Amino acid sequence: MINRRIDRRTLAIMLVALTIGVAWAAYNLASTGGARNDATVRPLVWTVFATPFALFLGWLAARRDELGLAAFCCFCLYFFTFFVAQRIETLVVPQEVAAANGHALYFNLVIVIHALVGTGLTIWRALTPALVPASETPPPEPYGEEARPGSRPG
Repeated sequence: MINRRIDRRTLAIMLVALTIGVAWAAYNLASTGGARNDATVRPLVWTVFATPFALFLGWLAARRDELGLAAFCCFCLYFFTFFVAQRIETLVVPQEVAAANGHALYFNLVIVIHALVGTGLTIWRALTPALVPASETPPPEPYGEEARPGSRPG
C-alpha cells in the first residue's frame, strides 16, 4: 500500500470553499420556494453554478499553480452534472410529474452530485503532492558520485 501524506492546508481550503458553494446553492434553491418563473431564474442559475465556482476559487487559493487543472475539473463538474442529474430524474420520475413539481429532484440532485464529486476532487488534490515550480528544484547531478570529470576510478 502506498503511504501518502494528506496536505491539510489544501484539504481545509478546498473543503471550506466547497461547503460555502453547496450552502449557497442550497440557499438559492430554497429561496425559490418551489416556484419556477422568470423571478426564480437567477437563484436557479446560482443553484447549478455556485458549487463548481466556489470550488474553483478554493482550489486557486490552495494551489495557484494548478489553474489549468482547476479550471478543467470544475468546468467538467459544472457541465456534466446537467446531463447526469437530468438522466437520473428521467429514470426515476415520469416527465409529467417532474414538470409539475418544477424539476425538484433535478435541482436537488445537482447539489448532491456537486457535493460528492467536489469532495472527491478535494481529497484527490489533498493526497497529491503540490507541484514544485522548476525554478525551485535543484538541477539534477549530471554525474554519479563515482564518475566525476577529472576523477580516477578507485
